[in-house]
Amino acid sequence: NLDYRLNGHHGFNLNYHMSRTGNDRYDDLDQSFEPSNDAVTKHIIGLTYSQSFLDGKMQNVFFAKDYVNHPDIRQTDQSAVTGSDKVQGSATKNYLGYGVGLRYIFFDPLAVKVSFEHSVRLPIARELLGNGTTVYANVALEPEKSNNVNLALFGTWHPAGRHTVYYEANGFLRYVDNYIQTSVIEKEGMMQYVNDPAVHIKGVEGEVRYDWDGRLQFMANVSYQDARDQQKYKEDGKPSATYDNHVPNRPWLFGSAEASYTFRNLLQQDNKLRLGCTFQWVHWYFLTWEAYGNRDTKARIPSQHICNANVTYSWKHDRYNIALECSNFLDETAYDNYKLQKPGRAFFAKFRVFIN
Repeated sequence: NLDYRLNGHHGFNLNYHMSRTGNDRYDDLDQSFEPSNDAVTKHIIGLTYSQSFLDGKMQNVFFAKDYVNHPDIRQTDQSAVTGSDKVQGSATKNYLGYGVGLRYIFFDPLAVKVSFEHSVRLPIARELLGNGTTVYANVALEPEKSNNVNLALFGTWHPAGRHTVYYEANGFLRYVDNYIQTSVIEKEGMMQYVNDPAVHIKGVEGEVRYDWDGRLQFMANVSYQDARDQQKYKEDGKPSATYDNHVPNRPWLFGSAEASYTFRNLLQQDNKLRLGCTFQWVHWYFLTWEAYGNRDTKARIPSQHICNANVTYSWKHDRYNIALECSNFLDETAYDNYKLQKPGRAFFAKFRVFIN
């Protein structure tokens, strides 16, 4: 990462990131299995030009990114499932991303942000190569490309001396091509990442935080994300039953809230005792496409209401810290994606010390 500031108003940033994941495939028992070494290498180069005017009230960012994807696929088995016959061997492809972001602060309680980005998301190794047990490989998976627009209002308000309120409200549009999602093969107990030709996502989200004297804090946020399939016709030309359906296995309405209070110098000088509680809520959503099967009896991930509590004690200017947490202390039934049940009530403890 390289930063260069031309002067007080203009600056440049150059960033390079490389990651490589290899997959050594073999089977000690099945002598007919053909071993292979598959690898996925990604290079991402980003150049950013930033501006700052009016004593920092106006800030602009312009950027471009080059995504270099270099898969090296050697597997040949199950080509009808994994698509290995389509991308056999080593290949390199480039994808261009770019965008602009503008921010203006009218005054502390009111500021605005607007941005546009043509983004690229390269598939990660798990999505391309699977995991060898429950996730099939799909080495022909294409990167996501999307045009994204964001508009946000935010600000900080001080209604009284020791009271601070921060808020942010954001609306966004995502027009995604080759949207990467999971396809569940229930009869085999397997899943696979596949491309949906087009998905449109519209959403709003908001957050409010309150602080009194660095002691009492409240926070609440909520998100609504309407992701719908935009493929009107299938490859054979027939109408698609899932057109304008919500994308399955994806939460679309969720939120959280948090409250905490910090006691200072309770037992001795320079110590802090923080008591906190969080609440997480997720609205129910379908496991598979809503167009398939009877809507009333379809598998769905039910609504979830999870409460967590935590206690943190630190002393000697935060040099020593003990944290205790109880997650899901009401022991509610909770689910992950694919309606896999998650653990119930759980307890955690952590001790931290700064040596220097």
